[in-house]
Amino acid sequence: MKLKKSSIYIALALGLTVVGQAHSQQEAQEEKKDKLFEVIEITATKRSESIQEVPVSVSALSGQQLDALGISDNAEITQQIPNFQVNAWSPQLTIFNLRGVSQNNFVDNLEAPIAVYQDESYIASMNAISGQMFDIERVEVLRGPQGTLFGRNATGGLVHYISRGASDEYTNGFVDVSVGSFNRQSVEGAIGGAISDNVRARFAFRHETADGYIEPMAGVPDVDQRAIGGADGYGLRGTIEVDFSDTLLGEFIIKYSKDDDVPTGGYVFENCDFDANELCPVDASGRAIVTGGVVSGDEHKHMNDTRGFLNREVTSLTAKLTKQFDEFELVSITNHLNMDKSYLEDGDAFNAPIVVFGQDTDFTQFSQELRMSGDTDRLKWQVGGYYMDIDMDTDALTIGAPNIDLSFGLFEAGIISAPTVFDDFPFDGRSDREYNLTVENVSVFGQIDYDLADDMMLTAGLRYSKDTKNINWVAFFSSDQQAERIPYAATESNLNVEAASIFNRFADDSIDYSDYAARLSLKKQFSDSTMGFVSWNRGIKGGNWTLSSGVSPERFRHEPEVLNSFEVGIKTELAKGTRLNATTYYYDYDDYQTFVAIPPGEVSPNPQIGNSDATAYGAELELISSLTDNFDMMLGLAFSNSEVEAIQAGASPVLNAEFPNAPSVSGNYLFRYYKELGENTVVFQFDGAYYGDQFLEVTNGPGTLQEAYNISNLSVTYETESWSFSVWSKNLFDERYKAYSLDLGALGATTYYAPPRTSGVSARYEF
Repeated sequence: MKLKKSSIYIALALGLTVVGQAHSQQEAQEEKKDKLFEVIEITATKRSESIQEVPVSVSALSGQQLDALGISDNAEITQQIPNFQVNAWSPQLTIFNLRGVSQNNFVDNLEAPIAVYQDESYIASMNAISGQMFDIERVEVLRGPQGTLFGRNATGGLVHYISRGASDEYTNGFVDVSVGSFNRQSVEGAIGGAISDNVRARFAFRHETADGYIEPMAGVPDVDQRAIGGADGYGLRGTIEVDFSDTLLGEFIIKYSKDDDVPTGGYVFENCDFDANELCPVDASGRAIVTGGVVSGDEHKHMNDTRGFLNREVTSLTAKLTKQFDEFELVSITNHLNMDKSYLEDGDAFNAPIVVFGQDTDFTQFSQELRMSGDTDRLKWQVGGYYMDIDMDTDALTIGAPNIDLSFGLFEAGIISAPTVFDDFPFDGRSDREYNLTVENVSVFGQIDYDLADDMMLTAGLRYSKDTKNINWVAFFSSDQQAERIPYAATESNLNVEAASIFNRFADDSIDYSDYAARLSLKKQFSDSTMGFVSWNRGIKGGNWTLSSGVSPERFRHEPEVLNSFEVGIKTELAKGTRLNATTYYYDYDDYQTFVAIPPGEVSPNPQIGNSDATAYGAELELISSLTDNFDMMLGLAFSNSEVEAIQAGASPVLNAEFPNAPSVSGNYLFRYYKELGENTVVFQFDGAYYGDQFLEVTNGPGTLQEAYNISNLSVTYETESWSFSVWSKNLFDERYKAYSLDLGALGATTYYAPPRTSGVSARYEF
């Protein structure tokens, strides 16, 4: 922790502290324990309902559970959610994966099929998701298509972060300070309560720094001497809740976060039998053939010669108005989000400029939702409309090997004077892509829940969605042989470049896309404690463009995807304090969007998106139980099987591949034991997750295989009425495993490894 900043934060929080009426010591401890494993109220249907009553495959973690798990980053929630993973190799991106559905690309203009919401507002950019998580009420994870109520790009599911609001009348808050391995230090706090009879407010913040765990390789020239995998950023959030009248409630949220010069890169190459040109052998599909282990000999050593960084600022403003009428409720949610990001990374694993990648992006998003809802004795209904507008300006650059095919093509066309050949490493060919992307979405939706009988409910929902997208794109090439930037590609709408100087002009620069999402489910209440459901859901995700340096006109645009999902589930309370939820599913995909870095007919890697039909099936089970007054546990188990028909890569397609990040078997566990010491409590917690063999990329290249592994965490916490002190260790057994892998064909497979064992201590004061 930078002590001056931390001292200011602590003094601010403690200075605002006004201690409200306290419970007795025993009551406070019992309340903490009860909240940890209580039945959570969720808003998966945009109504507040018990998680046990909603006919949707959904998992949720309360704020108390997140604290108990020591989770402080948006991407860390996956360990305790069955069939849920994250693809994370860079602090700029968060790519979630539900039941194997994801889009593991790294280009700013693309959107993911797992929709992410924060406080009921959709976040379209994957760059604006990652970051610090603090003062959270709960996180909801909905599996399967959720487009009926939540809209575009919820094909594979939804992740919803709900902040703690400003509803409390009494003054309350907390301060939490933590220090750990790799000089990781953080301070977090919040304070809230009533300002007047009809106005309440809450302020929360978090600041974190860390040195990183991927250290520079000693004795290698030109290596950036900073460690990678750390953090340097802070987040602030202010919330005001106003009772304008007895029937009109206003909630206003402002969020701001900043990341400051966070080191990036840190990849390593998987071993292979290098040839005389230091290239890896490849199979018929262009995938690298590896031999095991990493070239550097240590997964947590890097040889970056380029000083990578992330600078990012995100500001979000949300206004929610809720008006109660006699027969219905009207809700308006307005959000404005802006992200300004500057990013550069050394994309290879050697001290030579083989691949350097960067993006500067200014992203602005506005959305407006209006919905009405009501209910009668047998019917619950809601209807609404949604509007969203996105404007994105991006400058992207790639230096090195991905431009080899491009440079030869420009030479053969007589546009550049001399080619830069593959053997001339360090290769200096550079491509710059500048584009403006605009997106406008308009949709209308409705859903009804109708009681067919006292113990049976039918749900039917429909959403019509229309996307209008326009891309204004121009690309330039330069090198030592051609210092002047040469325009080589543009879309028809780009009027800033003369047509005579363009090597390729892409006419497909607009998308007008409309389709429908739908839901039909039947819920049966077998008893007071057991509910079952069957459902069909149709999810949709629009097409987009591949804006890489070597994209060909026929692969410039990819098609929309449609997912039909069929589910059967059961939710039951086996005994008091013990709940079991289980769901099975079958997925039928039309034009599943696939990401590859080795497209057919090319020597150098170039990220591109294609389409293929696919199918998948699997199941999830969750068991939550308070076995005794002093012992709780959470257990999860997931099964998955998938098949992508044909992926265009290399000289021949990859047939019958698996979804990425989709092990056939995975599981999670948490055991929590309470020991009373007088009026205080000691809590022992052991938790973690197991993942079977899985590929980290849809091409299923051998270099992207991650064999089965287990991650375990341990913590011991001493709790008083207001204080708690914790000693903790994450990845207790120091498991080495891949967080991300990308097959670059003849260049090899490059991998980013997850953190080793990290330990620390935390202190928390609640008032």
